[in-house]
Amino acid sequence: MDSLVALITLAQSYPMNYYQKIAGYYDALMESGYYDHAKLAQTVHSVIGSGKKVLEIGVGTGKMVEELAAIDPSSDFCGVDFSGAMIEIANRRLSNRFPMVECDISTMELDQTFDVVLSCGGAWIVQKSDEGLCLGTHLFSPDKDRLGFEKVSKHLETGGRLVLSVHPPHTDRQLEMDNGMVYSQKVGDYQGGTDHFYLEKTYSFLQGDETLAEETMTLGFYKENIFQPMFTGAGFKPLGLTETEEFFVFEKVA
Repeated sequence: MDSLVALITLAQSYPMNYYQKIAGYYDALMESGYYDHAKLAQTVHSVIGSGKKVLEIGVGTGKMVEELAAIDPSSDFCGVDFSGAMIEIANRRLSNRFPMVECDISTMELDQTFDVVLSCGGAWIVQKSDEGLCLGTHLFSPDKDRLGFEKVSKHLETGGRLVLSVHPPHTDRQLEMDNGMVYSQKVGDYQGGTDHFYLEKTYSFLQGDETLAEETMTLGFYKENIFQPMFTGAGFKPLGLTETEEFFVFEKVA
């Protein structure tokens, strides 16, 4: 219990304006192939089909929406993110074709429902390792995550799909970007309990010996025995991993 209280206290001390310092560099990183958005979008489309209303939570700079809209112009999209700097870039990328809203999903009120809610490296992800599945989250505390699940459920049609991208565990990494900069990520040790824990991850953008931008964020995790009941309580049924194991899918049943 002490570790959980410490985690919540830590979370409350963090500002909810993450990615403000590094948004432009982050977008250049996405353009340099950190994710293969075109490939991921093909998998998402195969899961959700055509002509859908899609909400992306943690839309970032809009790369996934851009790819999905190119595959299926008959679908309609909306994106939310708690970083205003990311939303600005997404609006420019998408030429304001789709609404992009700055908000925290635990308090989200969009006055509409969707066929699909997607998180591709966004608000929530599923982490897959030899030890099983974990839910990764930017929301820090069980109370905020439960509110987030309830808000997403409220914005999703019955029978709709919640689609979360699947990732390996976080590790230290460097990537040379197309513009000659180097992206570096450094990951701290896991802290907290055995079922609900967190780590700090530092994102750095380097040019030679100069650090151009840097930001440290706290990411939370829940083991499967914790996160599955949380989703069930919000009206979701797990459908499991896609065939490619790139996404985990839930269906809203209540």
